[in-house]
Amino acid sequence: MPNVWIENKTKVKINERALARYAASALEAVKGWKDAELSIILVGDKRIQSLNARWRGKDRPTDVISFPMDGVAPPAPGETLVVGDIVIGIRRAIADAAEEGVLLDAKLRELVVHSVLHLMGHDHETDEQARAMETRRRSLLKAMERRA
Repeated sequence: MPNVWIENKTKVKINERALARYAASALEAVKGWKDAELSIILVGDKRIQSLNARWRGKDRPTDVISFPMDGVAPPAPGETLVVGDIVIGIRRAIADAAEEGVLLDAKLRELVVHSVLHLMGHDHETDEQARAMETRRRSLLKAMERRA
């Protein structure tokens, strides 16, 4: 199973172990990778806004940003692939969960799936890409629900 590290730099309590297991399962479901590593960092509004401004040119808080590392090729036998980092803006995630009427845990799982797809090379810059990514996201979320 992939290794997932969670670093919570906020005071918001989450079930880190469950989120790490979910993220590992998502990596396996998308690519079948067992020898992979991923980190998830939860941050406040100031930090996510700073990252969003620097890397995406958008000077506002956001819910999640993905930073790929080694690419999307499978790891060589005996090697571990470092997939990347997922940075979650916890305050935006909390607000979105409340607005959508879902629990924070469910919103975090959705953000992880969204980010894993980005780390695997999916994007939503065009309408066609957005439709394809949304279809893949829904399919993966359903598959993950069946695994749970």
